[in-house]
Amino acid sequence: MKADPTAHTSPGPGQVPSGKLFTGRIVGSIVTFSLISSICLIWLVTLVIEPMVTTPVSFDLNDVFSLGFDLLITVLILFAFVHNSLDLMTSAAYRVRKPKMDKSVPKVKRFGIFETIQHLTLIATTATSALTGFTLMFYSSWGSSVANDLGGFTQTLNIHYASAIVMGILVAYHFGFYSAKYIASRAIGAPARFDINLGKKDITDFFANIKFYLGRGDKPKFAKYSYAQKFDYWGIYWGMVILGLPGLLIWSGGIGAYGGLAFIFHVKEALLAVLFLGVFHFYQVHFTPRQFPADLTLFTGVVSEEEMHEDHPLEPVNP
Repeated sequence: MKADPTAHTSPGPGQVPSGKLFTGRIVGSIVTFSLISSICLIWLVTLVIEPMVTTPVSFDLNDVFSLGFDLLITVLILFAFVHNSLDLMTSAAYRVRKPKMDKSVPKVKRFGIFETIQHLTLIATTATSALTGFTLMFYSSWGSSVANDLGGFTQTLNIHYASAIVMGILVAYHFGFYSAKYIASRAIGAPARFDINLGKKDITDFFANIKFYLGRGDKPKFAKYSYAQKFDYWGIYWGMVILGLPGLLIWSGGIGAYGGLAFIFHVKEALLAVLFLGVFHFYQVHFTPRQFPADLTLFTGVVSEEEMHEDHPLEPVNP
């Protein structure tokens, strides 16, 4: 049954019925998202799409894998751009506001100190690995000047290795700890939640949300994590696995390891990771009109009850 289009004339969660359309928060969100997305799309065109369409078709194994990865990067980044553009336009149209957050507001604990430490470590290692990795990748052009500032090619490579080791330890700890916690809970018959796992509801929520963006339905209700947050999480952590394993092979066998396939996977996944962070992650976490200019939840560990009720109405609230 088709949704009543008049249902969207009244405000929904986090929305106000009147006021200026282009508030400072909305303008800041639009400008920031447009700037970062433009840079990422330029990279996508120059580093992925243009080489993909201009390179002669070949059935060499390396070329096949390279083409497949390029198609994956193109589809995912364009999807992320369109999805977030729709979210931005809808948020602006509904005058989405940021919930009040001060000492007088009841708060809900959402993350602990260990999640904060992991996130800070992830930020530091991702930034370091990306900087040193692309510096080495483009050493023959702009990378040489950056490498010289870091102490030369060898020193830059050593920094890249050190950052990769810390990131690898983080990923191993993250998956190992939460997997063991889940298994232990199941073993003793205690409730074992795996909230971040993707399921059928996330698929239905996605299509329902697209209908909402297009004015054809109501906004879906989310539990602890929305489908976008889960997609973001798995995109980052699974991407690090795909990035790290070929990296180990390159470290031990050089860029020619496994006929060059390891290098292709490592470089392509690194590019996908950076573009994904720029187009999808930064907007979803920090640059939506609701959160702009930043969401500090993972650092403070708490959100307001209002925000939990509005963003995650299916999640029980325990202040």
